[in-house]
Amino acid sequence: MTPVEHFFLRPATVMLSVLMLCSGAGWTAFGAETSKKKATEEEESSKKPTKTSGKTATTSSSGGSKSTTSEKPAAASGSKSGSKSSKEESTTTTAKKEESKPKTEPAPAKTKTVAKADPPKEKEKDKEPEKEKETDTKSTAEKTIKPEPKTEPVKPSEPKDVTSTAKATSREMDSKENPDSEFGHETESDKKAKSDAAAGSKTAAAVTNSSDIAGWEILHYQGADYVTANSVHRFYRFHNLAVEGNRVSFTSPVLIMRATLGSQDLLINNIKFVLNDPVLELNGKPCFSRLDLCKLIDPVLRPSYINTSSGFDTVVIDPGHGGHDSGARGIYGYEKDFALKLAFNLKSQLEAQGIRVVMTRTTDTFISLGGRVQFANKIPNSIYVSLHFNSGPSTGTGIETFALTPQGASSVYGARTVDAYSFNGNQRDSENIALATAIHASVVNHFKLVDRGVKRARWYVLKGLERPGVLFEGGFVTSPVDGRLIAADNFRREMAATLCQAIMNYKRALRPSGARPMGAR
Repeated sequence: MTPVEHFFLRPATVMLSVLMLCSGAGWTAFGAETSKKKATEEEESSKKPTKTSGKTATTSSSGGSKSTTSEKPAAASGSKSGSKSSKEESTTTTAKKEESKPKTEPAPAKTKTVAKADPPKEKEKDKEPEKEKETDTKSTAEKTIKPEPKTEPVKPSEPKDVTSTAKATSREMDSKENPDSEFGHETESDKKAKSDAAAGSKTAAAVTNSSDIAGWEILHYQGADYVTANSVHRFYRFHNLAVEGNRVSFTSPVLIMRATLGSQDLLINNIKFVLNDPVLELNGKPCFSRLDLCKLIDPVLRPSYINTSSGFDTVVIDPGHGGHDSGARGIYGYEKDFALKLAFNLKSQLEAQGIRVVMTRTTDTFISLGGRVQFANKIPNSIYVSLHFNSGPSTGTGIETFALTPQGASSVYGARTVDAYSFNGNQRDSENIALATAIHASVVNHFKLVDRGVKRARWYVLKGLERPGVLFEGGFVTSPVDGRLIAADNFRREMAATLCQAIMNYKRALRPSGARPMGAR
């Protein structure tokens, strides 16, 4: 049965959005560092802290919960990621004291010993207790061993939410703003940059430093911050993290998130998102850019934590094109006409739910892109939905939804020269991607159409908005399959009902902070 026959044979149904909350977990991250004594014949024993390499990370387990800690880079310049064994040498009275070299793995915290350390009750993976080596001196004096202090269990601390403190990647620009046109194309430099970033996963360890922020393992690569998949797994309380070859998957009873090393595609409950940066392997660990964590993953998984939202009671519907601007010419008609018909269907559905609706155009008239933005910005307490249909080769098919590209990120279309700029619409980045997710997931799941993804672009109508907004592409009018559906009145009515349900789901998801679920951070 073809997708068209399947649609015409089944009744209209209402789909629930796949938006859901994924609350985070607390964990403890601590470094294990031990001071050692150096004995000489004529001087008192002194302690000297050991320097550690910034390229290695150790894992410890307490109470059944793994914790990853990244050590700070060594103070001396020129340190490399490879670790060296540490030796302590006792010297004669005429010998000079030497600095100890960096150790591969620090001993358990708050523990001093010259013998093999007692292993913890729970076996630690890939980690052995450190042995201290001593060199006999000419003196036969007894060596004093300080009693081992008792270590107190460390209580898990509340993790810091790093998603609200991300810094957008800035690029110095010598030229003035060169904004993207309404429809752009990926340049050769864009393709090369993405290719270089993906290839960098194989050699990143040699140039990566690491730091730790309240349990997050954050790696620095080519001027950008990356977070490890293990940190994401812990913070959002996924039940399982699996890395099999190039595939990375997070699972919980209600959520599955999948990614592939070197790819920008991210699947959340089988809904496709296009990341700003490829998923990289840094220091042997799968990593996501912090920009993607803050601007995509977090608002999609935790929409109730979006603190820029004050709710809405009005929807501005913008039927694309109009007048002499017919948009795409399809097999069964013009884009401008189908967009206007879908807009009227959506208006009826929303008003039945008690939502106020205004439309940028109600007739076949031309309105400039700037005029649409000015109109929308005058409507208080509103969101903006621009309705379009796609064009392309006859084989082109599927649904895609656009949110404004965040500052510092590259668009799927258009020049990179405006990446460093922040536009009006960027003040609503989190709301934009949450609204795009609600709409896209609902339509794709309901109609089982090809999922072309939730994408980012700097369309003119999105850049100038002072309200949350998205641009929705409801299929290809140039496709024999999509075009026949788009031209059908019952298909447009059912799509309008699905869009209405998605908007209502989005409204419910943006709960004020006081209404967050029990146990949420």
